[in-house]
Amino acid sequence: MDETETITIVATETAQSKSLTRGGLPEAAIRQTVEKAISVEALSASFNNFINGLRKVLNVEQASVGDLVLDEITFSVEIGANGEFKLLGTGVSANASSSLAFTLRRKKDL
Repeated sequence: MDETETITIVATETAQSKSLTRGGLPEAAIRQTVEKAISVEALSASFNNFINGLRKVLNVEQASVGDLVLDEITFSVEIGANGEFKLLGTGVSANASSSLAFTLRRKKDL
């Protein structure tokens, strides 16, 4: 029996409230915690897609300012409930207690 390997992800999803405010508008979105098993294969594909997108964004032959050369880039990522990798923007890292940090370093010339 060939069982698919999975990783369980605990994340939050946004659910719209069905109740209305006094003005007739829906209440603010509600964040709810969900737990989902994602196949390792799907998670790997999502990660590779994310990294390939970053490669396109960071496609710089030599990032430099005067005598200084970019040597390292660090960014934070979270994994969504469906296994999608998301780049965390400013101010979000304090709220994302389980974020991943990636550091890319320039290859040293040998």
